[in-house]
Amino acid sequence: DVDILHAIAFTTPTLGDPDGWRLHFGRELNATDDRRHFHPGGDGLPVVEGKHLSPFSVDIARTRLRIAPEVAAGLLDSARTFARRRLGYREVASATNRLTLIAAIVPANTVTTHTVFCLKNQVDDELQWYLCGMLNSFVANYLVRLRVTTHVSSGIIDRLPVPLPQRDDARFREVAGLSRTLAAAPLDPANYARLQAVAARAYGLQSSQFDHILSTFPLVEPSVRAAVRSAFYDIVS
Repeated sequence: DVDILHAIAFTTPTLGDPDGWRLHFGRELNATDDRRHFHPGGDGLPVVEGKHLSPFSVDIARTRLRIAPEVAAGLLDSARTFARRRLGYREVASATNRLTLIAAIVPANTVTTHTVFCLKNQVDDELQWYLCGMLNSFVANYLVRLRVTTHVSSGIIDRLPVPLPQRDDARFREVAGLSRTLAAAPLDPANYARLQAVAARAYGLQSSQFDHILSTFPLVEPSVRAAVRSAFYDIVS
């Protein structure tokens, strides 16, 4: 663990790094404080909670609450929230869950509660899809688990190291493309394994280091871990 952290810390900028990513995540609405503004079903913007997020996707069909657009506009800066797609992640999690860091692109014309933290910076879609893939990687999950108890706070995400590639880098394009693909349909095992492998290579990990990381996910099916390991070995570092 120390060797892995040492290698990543000196080569990879954190999301909140003022000299690197300069990104910040935060909440939009609060399920308790803003409850009076919500109504069950009918017209309005869907209210997305953490339980509606799974890796790469948001299940809008499962949302049960709505908020009037004009009310949402009075509570939020629409340009930074529901008027655009934005990357979000589940804030409530545990280091003992199957996965701890679960991220997806939240659709426009939806609002989120405090159990989803969303990207506040206005960045283009391709960069958001890349980040979605990297945040759903086993490596990012491993790093987050070292700090998490029951909440993935914005402070933890600010300190999360994520490789910052050039936009014409092949791995940037591949991670972004695979994220889009995985969000559009049920998780394809081959694409999922490939994304995990490319993300791990982007972190500059050696085979023994990635094997150790995979061993820390006992609730992930052995067949999935084996497929990811095989895909990792297929990539030239």
